[in-house]
Amino acid sequence: MRLVLSGATLIDGRGGRPIANAEVVVEADRIIAVGSAGELADRAEAKVIDLAGKYLLPGFINAHDHLTTKRLRGSRTDRAAVDDALMVTRGIQNALVNLREGITTVRDAGAPRGLSLSLKSAITRSDIVTPRILAAAQGLTETAGYAHEIFVEVDTPLEAKKAAGAMIKRGADFIKCMASIEWGHAEAKPLSTVNMDVATMRAAFDLAHHHSRRCMAHALCDEAIANAVEAGADTIEHGVFLSASTARKMAKRGVGLVPTLSGYKELRNDWGRGQDIMRHSVKIVEQHKVGFRHALEAGVTVAFGSDSLGNLLDECRTMQEWGMPPMQCIEAITRNAAMLLGIDDQVGSIAAERVADLVVLDADPISNIAALGEVELVVKSGRLIDPAMLPV
Repeated sequence: MRLVLSGATLIDGRGGRPIANAEVVVEADRIIAVGSAGELADRAEAKVIDLAGKYLLPGFINAHDHLTTKRLRGSRTDRAAVDDALMVTRGIQNALVNLREGITTVRDAGAPRGLSLSLKSAITRSDIVTPRILAAAQGLTETAGYAHEIFVEVDTPLEAKKAAGAMIKRGADFIKCMASIEWGHAEAKPLSTVNMDVATMRAAFDLAHHHSRRCMAHALCDEAIANAVEAGADTIEHGVFLSASTARKMAKRGVGLVPTLSGYKELRNDWGRGQDIMRHSVKIVEQHKVGFRHALEAGVTVAFGSDSLGNLLDECRTMQEWGMPPMQCIEAITRNAAMLLGIDDQVGSIAAERVADLVVLDADPISNIAALGEVELVVKSGRLIDPAMLPV
């Protein structure tokens, strides 16, 4: 049945001026027309939803989450020990929480034993409506390196290439390398240092690109960020200590940034991660603000990611507080994220022939960013979802 969403102010995700009294026509899972209310569709056999006074945006995109372990308490060792079935069940619940926030696409940045792939398979084969999931399976790290408790340890380019190939054969949508290491230092030591070298990461990334997979790099210190850019990463995750010069290199090469600001801010609270992490997180946030502003000034494409502890509204509030205008915040959760994930021909903007992923807000997010937390209706691949019916 044809669906007509009529009368809302349209913010299409591409940075243009909002369009008042707009109409979007949906058939099956696709947008078939966008225009002015009352001018597009024969309404005789259509379901018409009057959205006068509302705001219509593309479905939001979370470019960095960890669905199976999101908001689990304890150390990485504690979290990795959770039973597989419980992790997948928890992943489904967290996917529904994302949908409640208006998020219709999630990139899962890695899980113990590659369970993000099991989660994606379970959802694909069920009738549960959740955000579509793009999964990175597990990250690659050096022996005893960052997140070795949950990711795959590699120490040579050949090992990295084989590990990346194994993940691609399992169905991984992205390949991830842990370019930096942090937290495990005494208070006087650097908060972040290099974890993987350029050659090892490049071997994994080259294979991934050969198989049309994009690549992401966990990188905090500036040297690790620069290494990951040199190795061929498509996105830098976190980028806390990003320098102005490295930001310019990222912008020149088209490497995006997923800063996960709200996730790091949330680490200041007690999630059982340990006193060192809580202490370091305060310093991390101080540096993160500087690196984020370097990215903005250089023109780096920035996208939203919640990581394990953050959320969309807190992320956008922080991005705005740290210098990003509201319309750019909206682009970060829509078109920019779609571009960095390589799916902007399908989602991330409102236009004919795009997938019908849409969000209806009660108020104007440009005049008040808090309106992003007032989601009234979600459309996922043409299906209407009442967010009030989803878990908190």
